[in-house]
Amino acid sequence: DSIVNIADVVFLLTNLFAGGVDPTCEDAADANDDGNIDVSDIISILGFQFNGTNQPPPPFVNCGVDPTDTDGLGCILYSACP
Repeated sequence: DSIVNIADVVFLLTNLFAGGVDPTCEDAADANDDGNIDVSDIISILGFQFNGTNQPPPPFVNCGVDPTDTDGLGCILYSACP
């Protein structure tokens, strides 16, 4: 939904530990841009939400594609860019 908030944490927790649906945009779910979707992404989102640390990597705050697109993660849905 183009907004980083606690719903992203709940979504990733459900995906990783409760058999929830896979993200339609894996690259966006990789909140720390390490090429993996795991608990470290949840920690990064929580740090950003509650401590102001761990700002998501570019293209966050702007709309666009991942400038470090070497991890093989992509989006299968759509871009939220206007």
